[in-house]
Amino acid sequence: MAELEKCVECGKVMKDDTHAPYCKACDDKLDKQFDTIEDNVLIFKELLDSEIEILKKFETEDIEEFFKRVYKKFKDDGNLNNESLIVLNKLKSSFNLTESKMGLPQITVIKETKEDKLLKNNQCPGCEKGVQKDFNLCPYCGYRINKDFNSKY
Repeated sequence: MAELEKCVECGKVMKDDTHAPYCKACDDKLDKQFDTIEDNVLIFKELLDSEIEILKKFETEDIEEFFKRVYKKFKDDGNLNNESLIVLNKLKSSFNLTESKMGLPQITVIKETKEDKLLKNNQCPGCEKGVQKDFNLCPYCGYRINKDFNSKY
């Protein structure tokens, strides 16, 4: 008797002979998660480790197309700044992607620093206390949060 194929995600026995790793319900769920991750990357310019784990369930070709779409959108919108380059570099390193293989120009290598992470979480890099995004200086330690801020005093 042939061994029954089970969905890798939920373990449900699959009735068709498609040899796909996921059942229809899990495949649809993963597709929705993929779309949500892409939207989050484009809107918030960040890629969470939990999102990388979800993306690892997709084929390399899907990830390469995802990278190209995100790169093109950032470039077309004039947003190839440090924030977006950090996301692109995180994608590259997580999935061993190379620009030349995807037909893209080499992007600048920028890694997220501890300061970047703290500021993204609304914390002061000087004292790690919570601050509002629009603060120029930390009210607790005086750390210059906004690098463009010049005090008149």
